[in-house]
Amino acid sequence: MKVVEVTSDNRELIDKIYQNEIDSFGVMGGADMWMIMSFIRYGKLYVLLDNFGKLLSVAQYQAVLKKNAVFLYGFSTPESERGKGYGKKLLESTHNFLKDIGIEMVYLTVDPKNMPAISMYEKAGYKIEELQKDEYGIGIDRYLMVKIF
Repeated sequence: MKVVEVTSDNRELIDKIYQNEIDSFGVMGGADMWMIMSFIRYGKLYVLLDNFGKLLSVAQYQAVLKKNAVFLYGFSTPESERGKGYGKKLLESTHNFLKDIGIEMVYLTVDPKNMPAISMYEKAGYKIEELQKDEYGIGIDRYLMVKIF
């Protein structure tokens, strides 16, 4: 397995990421092609691949203005690969990459009902800061979680 920072010239991998977004979040919930390219050019987009190039997990980070911080916009693992530790591996690796470039804090939001994700984030050192009521529309609440390096 290897962690790869995605670049704009890897169209085959970008297409895999886009398909994973649709499969994981649906058409209205995941990152579209415009957002994916924005993460590549103006943030960080990392993937965990197996030895044959199969997509195992995706992490999309946005810069937070005027802070040495990033927002983990999207984090997903294809349904067939969940529960195998791939997300944990990608999260740990990307944290190391981010620390190496001077990032001091990571923010994310997560569905309060998504206990597997919350558990993974807490084990990685994230703390729940607040419940954001109706963050993405009426009845779509999110926990804001923060990790400080």
